[in-house]
Amino acid sequence: MNTDVTQNLVAFRVHGLDEPVVASAPTVADDALRQAWAQVRAERQVQPADVTAVYSEWELSAEDLGFVALMFPGAQHTYSFDRPGPDGWAAAFAEAERVLAEQAAPAPELLPVLWSASSPRAEVLGSIPHHPLVPGRLSVALAHVGPTPRGTLGMHHVTTHGYQELGSPPFAELLAEAGANLKRGLRVTGHRGERGDLLHLTREDWLAGSALALDDFGAQMARNLGEERLVVGLPCPDELFVAGADSGWAEAIHEQVLGSEYDTTELVPCVVLLEPGGMRLLAERQA
Repeated sequence: MNTDVTQNLVAFRVHGLDEPVVASAPTVADDALRQAWAQVRAERQVQPADVTAVYSEWELSAEDLGFVALMFPGAQHTYSFDRPGPDGWAAAFAEAERVLAEQAAPAPELLPVLWSASSPRAEVLGSIPHHPLVPGRLSVALAHVGPTPRGTLGMHHVTTHGYQELGSPPFAELLAEAGANLKRGLRVTGHRGERGDLLHLTREDWLAGSALALDDFGAQMARNLGEERLVVGLPCPDELFVAGADSGWAEAIHEQVLGSEYDTTELVPCVVLLEPGGMRLLAERQA
C-alpha cells in the first residue's frame, strides 16, 4: 500500500500480463499519469494498445484525461481520491492519510471483556449479553477490539442488538471464539522465590486479564503452580497475577491490586479466589 500521498500511484493493466505495471509521479502534477507512463515505457516493453485499464490513486486532471483518451482509447480508468482545486491539496492529503491509516489498521478481533458490578459503567450491562463469573460481582461480556488510527484502543461492545444480528448463537460459542482469539499472544511469565511461585500473564495487545474467563484457566494455572486454591490479582484489564492462595504472594497481590492507579472502566481492580468449586471475590479497590 502506498502511504506517501504526495506520490500518485498509477497502475496499468496490460494484456498478457498477470500483474499490473506500476509507476508513480508527483500527485499535484497535472501530467502525473503521463509521467508515470513515461516511466513504464523506459523500463518495460509495453505498447499503448496493450493497456486495457488504468488505475490512478488520485482523480486525473483534465490534461491527463485527454492523454488517456488519446493514448489508451477504450481503456477503463478508475481512481480512489477526488482531485481538489489548486488550494485544496493540504486538506485532501490529510483526508487521504486518514483513510489510508484506517485501511492499514488491523481488523478488530472478538475478545472477552471483564465487567465489575461496581463499575460506574455497569448500567451498560443491561444492554450487553454477559455471563456471570462471580454472580452479582464479576461478569464477562464480549467486544470487538482493535487499534484506532490515532493509536488508541477501540472497543465496540457486542450489544443485545448486535448479538441478534449475529444470529443469536449460543453465548458459550462466541465466548469460546473470543477466548481462542485472546490466547493468541498471551504470555505467561513465572517467578520463583521464597514466597513460592508466581505467574504473571500479559498479552502482546490488550486484555490479558480476561484470561480469567477462559474455560481452562483455573485448571491450567493449578497444574502450573501445583496448587488447588489460587489467588488471582487483577490490577487492570491488561495483566493478571496468579499464585497459590496460601503462598507468600497472596498478601503482596492484595496490596498491589488495592493500590492500583488504573482508571476504572469496565473492570474495577480486584482479587479473586479460585477453588475447585468455583471463584469468589476476595477484595476490590474502590471504583
